[in-house]
Formats: sequence, structure tokens, C-alpha cells
Amino acid sequence: MSAIASLTVVPRDSITELARLARTSPSSFRAYLAEHGSRARQEYDWSGYCMLYVLTYLEERGIDLEPSEFNAESEAINSAYGLTTLITPALGLSEQLDPGAHREEELVAHFEEMGMDFEESGAAGLDTLRLLRDSISELRDDQVLLINIG
Repeated sequence: MSAIASLTVVPRDSITELARLARTSPSSFRAYLAEHGSRARQEYDWSGYCMLYVLTYLEERGIDLEPSEFNAESEAINSAYGLTTLITPALGLSEQLDPGAHREEELVAHFEEMGMDFEESGAAGLDTLRLLRDSISELRDDQVLLINIG
């Protein structure tokens, strides 16, 4: 089974409407997202599982990407759209996501712990950190990065 991770930039003020549509009409949710969102500048080329495992790696290290202000909205969107993470620009986040601040061996070990042992897992982890850092640093204060793994 495979998974794809997609990154979409959405206006911050659209999150409430996205959550409402996710609760009431998943097809309208997708249409609204397509109309109001835009693909992040960089595409993600690794498996969606690589993104998922990097997100859990960061969480285990106390790096919380998802602001608590969107907990309810995130739950609603997850119910309609699959595993979704909402990320806003936050002070210091770019430094925490800098690939140079993480050891490749730790990423490899985390991937192995998650049952995903492959030769390029360290490179996948570092690439994912780089993509997250770059995508988040490009966000304006009125934007949210929506990462969907499905």
C-alpha cells in the first residue's frame, strides 16, 4: 500500500470554512480546497509514509508543527480528507527543521522503528525536513500549510 503527501497553501481565514465543509460535505470540501488553495512551490517526491514518519520523528522530539488553535478544525478535516496537518508560520520553526540540526542516523533509526527500512531513508528524512523548512518559511502570516497524507 502506498501513500502520497501533498502540500497545499490555504488562506488562514479559510480554515473554519474548510472544517465546516469537511463535517457536512466532503465533495464540497475538496472543491473549496481546490478553489482557495494553491500547491506549495515544491512538490514532495518521496512516499507519503516518509512524510508521516518525519512528522512523528519531530513530534517525539518536542517539535510541534500544528498550532493548538486549529485542533477542532484539524479533527474535522482529518475525518473527511485523511491524515492532515495544518501548519502556520512560527518563530524558530525554521531553525528546528534545519536538516543540519538533525542526524541522519537518528532519522534512519526512526524509520526502522516505524517498520520502514530502506536504503535511502536517511536521505528521505533530510529531504523532508528541508521541504518542510522551506515551505513553512515561505508562508505569510495569513497563510496555512495543509499537509495531507493519503
